[in-house]
Amino acid sequence: MVISITKITLHNYRRFFAFFRFNGQIINELKNSPCKNYKITGSWNLKTWYTMTLWEDDVAIDAFYRSGMHLEAMQQAHLFSSKISSKRIKGSQLISWKEGKKIVNK
Repeated sequence: MVISITKITLHNYRRFFAFFRFNGQIINELKNSPCKNYKITGSWNLKTWYTMTLWEDDVAIDAFYRSGMHLEAMQQAHLFSSKISSKRIKGSQLISWKEGKKIVNK
């Protein structure tokens, strides 16, 4: 199994609603996808957001990321963020946010 951890830092607070519009739609698609589990958290100032998802394999992740609302969000990501990083690790269940943030912030 594969865990995908993503960090997104918004340009500014005006981009908050654009980001959340996409994020809400992506979460709805996640619920109907082969994703095994997911979680989301934000920083105290709401400018940095983290997502963590659990997948059977890289093929499943790539199929999701390259379709639907996630693909559209990636194509328009420059409108709300210039700082997006993502890491994948092997694991059978989601890890703690402390561990996940450490990994994606390397």
